[in-house]
Amino acid sequence: MLPELSIERIFRRELDSLPLPPEGSWTPNRTSTRRSIPLAVLVVAAMVVLVVGAAITIREAGDAAATGRRGPSTAPLLNVPHPTCLRGGCNVYRSDAFGYGIVLPENWRVAPPVPGATAPTGRLDRVEFTRQTPDEWTRAFGVGLVVPWDVVVEVRERRGALARDVAQADGCGASPCVAGETTLSQSPAYIASWPISPLLRMNAYYIERGDRMLVLRYVTEVGRDGPHGVTERTLQQIVDSISLD
Repeated sequence: MLPELSIERIFRRELDSLPLPPEGSWTPNRTSTRRSIPLAVLVVAAMVVLVVGAAITIREAGDAAATGRRGPSTAPLLNVPHPTCLRGGCNVYRSDAFGYGIVLPENWRVAPPVPGATAPTGRLDRVEFTRQTPDEWTRAFGVGLVVPWDVVVEVRERRGALARDVAQADGCGASPCVAGETTLSQSPAYIASWPISPLLRMNAYYIERGDRMLVLRYVTEVGRDGPHGVTERTLQQIVDSISLD
């Protein structure tokens, strides 16, 4: 408990501690009046110093007492939330189960599951996004049940494999392959592209995420654009928009 301080108590304490000169040196008389002027100035200056010092002491004591009552003061930490559109309100698909969101252009939708397809071992999730109408999408199955000009996002068990190994297993190793490294959502990614037929080409992105592998892929047709004005740039922009938790 800090003692109660006031300027009067400190002022009186400091004055009482000052040594006084002999009475003859400060009692006014005709012969000493002229000599007492410097002494008076000195006394006034000392009083000013004492008052200022007392005020500072009281302020510091008050601040210390207030800090003791409030506890330590810390600067607030910034809490940056996810973009609002990833939780709804715009054309964005969000997977809370697997920790990603992806922005879709207008009129894109989630395609239904591929009929008759069996999930391979180790695949945890698969979502396909398309600009095509339901009738167009049904007629658009290509080689290996791959629909050109759609974007597919898969989550797989990694099982210690590297992104390069998974890409080679998907087809990069069996065909002439163009591969390299890039960044998606501030995470390193492995990118690979290879032909799956004379007219179709696979483009795939692999992101290692702990014990899982996130794969984004799309198929383009050589020498032409997709339906409804979809181009390869459109598909690349969708892939680049992914946000990872």
